[in-house]
Parts: sequence; structure tokens; C-alpha cells
Amino acid sequence: MKQVLFDVDGVFLSEERCFDVSALTVYEFLYSESFLNLNDDLNIKSLSDAEIQNIRNDIFMNDSILNKLKSLGLNSNWDMLFIVLSTHIIELFKNSEINGIDMSNNHFTEQTVKVWSAQLEDLTLNYETPLKFLSQAKSGKANIYQDLIAYAAEELNIDDASIFDLKSNLWDMAQELYQEWYLGYELYKDVEHKMPRTDFKNGFIKDEVVLADINEVTLLLEDLKHAGYQIGIATGRPRTETLVPFETIGWLNQFDALHIGTASEVLKAETTYPNHKPLGKPNPFSYLIAYYGNDPEQYLKYINEQENIFSEEEVYIVGDSLADLLSAKKTGATFIGTLTGLKGKEARSELESYDADHIVDNVLDVRKILL
Repeated sequence: MKQVLFDVDGVFLSEERCFDVSALTVYEFLYSESFLNLNDDLNIKSLSDAEIQNIRNDIFMNDSILNKLKSLGLNSNWDMLFIVLSTHIIELFKNSEINGIDMSNNHFTEQTVKVWSAQLEDLTLNYETPLKFLSQAKSGKANIYQDLIAYAAEELNIDDASIFDLKSNLWDMAQELYQEWYLGYELYKDVEHKMPRTDFKNGFIKDEVVLADINEVTLLLEDLKHAGYQIGIATGRPRTETLVPFETIGWLNQFDALHIGTASEVLKAETTYPNHKPLGKPNPFSYLIAYYGNDPEQYLKYINEQENIFSEEEVYIVGDSLADLLSAKKTGATFIGTLTGLKGKEARSELESYDADHIVDNVLDVRKILL
């Protein structure tokens, strides 16, 4: 069967709110009295839109850090914010001149952050710090995490830096903070089945920005199905963050829920098969879910059978990033790149350098290629 597998951010929805939330997560961990409590005058409980924009401009250096992370093939907001946060923690401890720093994941708890806060008081932040690490990191999610651990070990002169690994206790804490900001404290309880740490976050989940006319996108999806295409979604968003905006906009009923692969399924697979992580893009695992269906009993097959799996089929992957393109390359799918992601039209040269099959201004231009 002919299939079109869509990414979400940078294709259907703007990434702006997600990037805002990523910046707020890093900011909260660094500056809130509940965490590292570095010096800052802002009241995190009542931030204006202008203050949120200023925080993002600082944390991500006017998005130059985000652009660098994207160019290295990192696609998940959870991972991007964690890399940024980790490099700041490493630099702060390096400048603290504390001996015998314990960065073992086995010893990290919520109380550890309180200890860190007391040790790091009066230190200041250099927002350019992540670029120091990123300038020497190798492309690819697995490589970036390996390089981060090696970087921490060298910078801090320690043997065990496992706290900076994917799915470490620190990673989980940062991921939970992101979810609180994005979902809001009430929805967070329902979705995550955990108590939020705060009660002032109202959430950004229903404040999404669409990248093309809603009715025209709906018509495109209907026409693709009428032309014999099965459509699916493969996104770095968690499942709720995918379903709720699509339902609010009116697109969710265009998709079969079985053919929606999200970060939630990736995390489930990484937990079940930890030796195979990372499974987020550019690993095409979520695209295989979008193609074959979300069957946990087939996850190991999706992990092990990826190379040129679509080469004999008419399968199109529509995405905005290098991570999506690399997923298409590995599976043998035809790639259609949209210029509505973080880099906008400047992404064209990067996509061309990796031999993208097609590049379009926005998702509606898929019609010219497939219909």
C-alpha cells in the first residue's frame, strides 16, 4: 500500500511553543529556588510573553543553540533541553572547584539537587556554554549522548558521569518539568499519573500555531486517502501532545490511531529494550510504527529490521529536519522536506546537501508531488 508518513513539528504545527517550554524548563531548573536557585530577579510564577521570549533568547542564544542541535540530527525537545541543561551543570561544577564530585546516576535523587544548590550558590551562568560542547559533538543522538558523558568525565575529572546519560534520573526529572510546563499542572496529573511539583503552570498545549490553512490541510489529507494512500504520523512529541492539538484543530479524525508513532512509544520501547536506545529520530523506529502500526509485540522487529525496509514500496516521509531525512535514507523512503521548521527557508541548503528527494515551501505543496 502507498503510504505518506508525516512529522508534526515543522510540518503541521509550529515548534515555537515547544521551544518556549524547553527554555522555561532549563530556566526553572537553573534559577528556581526549588532547584539550583542561581541568582535571577524574575518571578517564574507570573512570566509575561515578553519575559518568556527573553528567557528563550538567553537560554538558546537567539536559537543558535537549537539550530546547532538540529544540525547534529537531534529532534526531541526533551533531549535538546537536557543537553543544554547538562552542559551548564558541568560548567558550573567545573567552576566551583569542588573535589570529589559524584555524578553517578545510581546516587542521584531529588535531594541531590538541593545539595548541588548549596554547593553552587553565587556562581553565574555563561549562556554560550552549550556551544562549547556542541562544537565538538558528533552527529547522531547516540553519539551526542556518548560524547556528553565523555565530556563531563573529562571536564570534571571523574570516572562515572552516568547522570548525563539518556533516561538517567536527571533526564527523567528534566522531562517531567517539561511536561508540567507544556501540559499544565491539571492535565499533567491525568496524563502522567504523577503529582506536579507546582500549581501555577497552566500549560501551552492548546496554544499551538498551525503552519498552513486548517481547511486546506484537511482537504489534502482527505485527497491523499481517496487517492489510495495510507497516512500516518511519526513525531518526537509525546502521544498526548500530539493527539490533543490535532483533536482541537480537527485533524485527528483523519488518522488511524494505530498508525501514530510518538515519543511515548519510543520511551516504552527504550524501557523494554534498553540495550537498543536511543530509538528517537534519526532512528526510524517511530516511522515504522506509523507504517506498520503500534504493536508492542512487534517493537523488536521494528528495531532490528530498518535498513531499506521501504525501498521496494511507495513510501514518502514528510518532515522538516535532518533527523527526518536520515530516517528516510535508512529505510529507503522518499523524503519530502518542508521549509516551515525552525530554520525556515535556510534549511534548504542543509537538506540539499543530504540529497533530499523533494523540498517544498510547506505541507500543502505535497499535493504537487503526490496527487
